[in-house]
Amino acid sequence: MTQRWMLRRVLLLLVSAAGTASGKLGSGSVTLRLLAAPQKTVGFVSVSESHYDHTHHTHHHHEETPEPHLAVANHTTKVFLGAAATLDCTVHDLTNESVSWMRQDDDTLTLLTWDNHTYVADDRYQLVAEDGEGWRRWRLVISEVEGRDAGHYRCQVATTPPLVLDAALTVIEPRARVVEERGGSVVEEKHYNSGSMIELQCIIDRVPFPPRQVTWRRGTTILAFNTSRGGISVKTDASGGTVATRLYVTNSSPKDSGIYSCWYHNYTSASITVHVIAGENSAGLHHDALPDTSSSAASPLIQSPLSASYLWLLPCLTTCLNTFITTCLAPTVS
Repeated sequence: MTQRWMLRRVLLLLVSAAGTASGKLGSGSVTLRLLAAPQKTVGFVSVSESHYDHTHHTHHHHEETPEPHLAVANHTTKVFLGAAATLDCTVHDLTNESVSWMRQDDDTLTLLTWDNHTYVADDRYQLVAEDGEGWRRWRLVISEVEGRDAGHYRCQVATTPPLVLDAALTVIEPRARVVEERGGSVVEEKHYNSGSMIELQCIIDRVPFPPRQVTWRRGTTILAFNTSRGGISVKTDASGGTVATRLYVTNSSPKDSGIYSCWYHNYTSASITVHVIAGENSAGLHHDALPDTSSSAASPLIQSPLSASYLWLLPCLTTCLNTFITTCLAPTVS
C-alpha cells in the first residue's frame, strides 16, 4: 500500500465525513483537519470466539449477502479525570471498507485514526485493533484523561452511505473545598491564638475508589508527620466517592501563619488563609469572633488582648472574696 494510495483513501473518507456532518449541522461548512502522515500503525489482534460477546452479532444465512453494520448505537462514556477512556467501534460483516475515528469540535472534524494508522500526535491516544469471526473492532484508548478530552467522537465506516457511530466522552473532575468542622460550610480564613492547635478539614468529592493521593501544603511545603517542624498529623478517610482529610498542627505560633491547601493528586486543590495571633494561649478563634477594636464604645479592658485573657479569673476572685468576708470579717455572734 503506497503512501499516495493511503492519502487518497483518507481524503475520500473525510469528504464522506464532511457530507455526513453537514447534513447534521445544517448548511454551514465543515472544516477538516488532517496530519501529513500517520504517527503510529498497529496490526489486528485475533480474538477467540470464547472471549467475544455475541449479543449483538446477527448470523446470516449463506444465501444472503451480509451488509456491514455496527454492533451498538450511539453512546456516552463517563470516566474520572486521570483514568483511561475506552471508545469501542465494532463492525460486523466488514469486507474491505475503511474505518476511522474522528473528533468533532463544533464544525471541525479532526482525523484521529484511519484503519490501523494513528494520525494524532498526542501519545496518550492509542488504537487497539482486534478481529474475530465476522467482526472487527477499532478501540480508541485515551490514557490519563484530561478535562480537554471531553467532547464528541465519531467512528465512521466508509460504506455508501457511511455508517456513523457517535460517542460522547464525559470527564468527571474532582472538587475540593475546605470546610468547617461543624456544619460543613466552606471557610476561606481562620484565626488561632498562639499555642493552640490548628485544625483544618478538606472534603474532596467526585473521585474514584480507591482515590489518588491527598496531601496538605503550606505554601509549597508538603505537610506530613515527618516534616521538620514536627507536631503535624494528617487523617484521611475515603468512602462513596468522597475523601475527608484533616490536618492537625500542634502548639502553633505566628510562624505557622500562611496559606494552607489540600491537594487531590495534582488535579485540584482548595486553600485557606490561617492567621496565628501572638501572645494568646486560649482555643482557636474564627476571624468573625475576634474583638471589635474599632468601636469607640468598647471597654479598654476588652480592647487589650492581654487583659482579655484573664477575664476567666473574675468569677473565681468574686467567690474567694465573698468567702473571705463571710468567714473572717463577719461579726462574732455570742
